[in-house]
Amino acid sequence: MLELAPLSIIRVVDTETTGFPPNAEMVEIGWTDLVKYPSGWEITGAHQSAFVNPGIPIPAKATEIHGITDQMVAYGMPPIGARKLLEHGASVLVAHNARFDKQFVRSLLPWICTCECARKVWPGAPNHKNETLKEYLGISVDGDAHRAGYDAAVSANILLHLMKHLSIDEMISISDPGHVPLTIPFGKHKGKRFADVPDSYLHWIVGEKDMRTGMKTAARLELDKRIAARPEPAPRRQQTDSWNSGF
Repeated sequence: MLELAPLSIIRVVDTETTGFPPNAEMVEIGWTDLVKYPSGWEITGAHQSAFVNPGIPIPAKATEIHGITDQMVAYGMPPIGARKLLEHGASVLVAHNARFDKQFVRSLLPWICTCECARKVWPGAPNHKNETLKEYLGISVDGDAHRAGYDAAVSANILLHLMKHLSIDEMISISDPGHVPLTIPFGKHKGKRFADVPDSYLHWIVGEKDMRTGMKTAARLELDKRIAARPEPAPRRQQTDSWNSGF
């Protein structure tokens, strides 16, 4: 169990990047801190952001998404400085798609993924994107979507709502890619137990390249249980040649 002392910091982070790993780097970081007070966790201060010079050109397709250009990051901090800044003083790191941001931040601190936790807590939400959950939960944050500071602030408010339903340890466990869920968190069988979905869907989960490890484990376990429960075929009777049946 993770014990967090008073005034511990949970840092909610977001990264804007040149693209997808492995051949990509950060161009902007954003963060919002939650501090543990006797009365509970509170967001402290305004959300913050900083440009990062990735050391490589920013592709036009990436600029179309976040609006960040090579000129804007020319005097930004180096990626190693950005990583140290995000990690310094924090006890836990949080991101809305932690599996993505972890690859850029590269911290060994415990991580919480607000997206994975939101799937668990609000399975009936239209979807679990940051902006959708902002509207779904009535969160008010000023700024532009797909900019790191704004996105981190939205995720921090989502985290506060999640804390009403889950403990820090529970969220860390759910966020672990190896966490084995009890129910399907997405798709046409969302909310169903693995035992209640057809073989074909379980085989799809096992074979899907980008599926989380824990999801694959849960599907494999259920398939193995079904195989073990099937009756063994009756042994085939040994045929006797008719020509010697009378001997």
